[in-house]
Amino acid sequence: MEDRAESGGTTIMISRTGTVKAAVKIAIAGLALCAILAPAGARAIEVKKEMNTGGGGGGGEGAPRAAGPSMHNPLTTGQQKALQDAVATDSDPFLDEESDKKTSGEPYIDLEHAAFSYIPTSKGGGLTIVAKLTGVEYKLAKGGSGRGKATGNKKALVFNYKLDGAKFVASEPAKWEDVAAAAKKK
Repeated sequence: MEDRAESGGTTIMISRTGTVKAAVKIAIAGLALCAILAPAGARAIEVKKEMNTGGGGGGGEGAPRAAGPSMHNPLTTGQQKALQDAVATDSDPFLDEESDKKTSGEPYIDLEHAAFSYIPTSKGGGLTIVAKLTGVEYKLAKGGSGRGKATGNKKALVFNYKLDGAKFVASEPAKWEDVAAAAKKK
């Protein structure tokens, strides 16, 4: 069976069986594309569930988690960025100190790959933040390069801030905390 269609003075012959074959090919291609993309989309949802997108708590893999919705993060996106900038600026001297230890062959804390976490608290109408950079301790082999070998110790560099307008101001000097000792206190 054939149909005739006119387009601008030109007669075009269209075969219905050709049209059906083309439609079937497009449908098969669409199904194949869905089959390929569906697993990738499903995995993306799982990854998003595992991401730490807010501030808060830290904890890690083995930390117990409460059922139900997560706590509300009182920091806006701009405040989160300001907090990260404050921690980056205030951690520079410690980063230099740990780099010097690494160069001299002493055990050092890897602050370049440290985990960042923070806990906001509202006190007396103001907002205070405890921010932590938690890093693993390493020791280089004699004449070694790279990161070195992990000693098994973890330390956290703890910062205490108060929100002053749009800026975070240190409320006390930063200090080191042994992660294992802090876990035993709780």
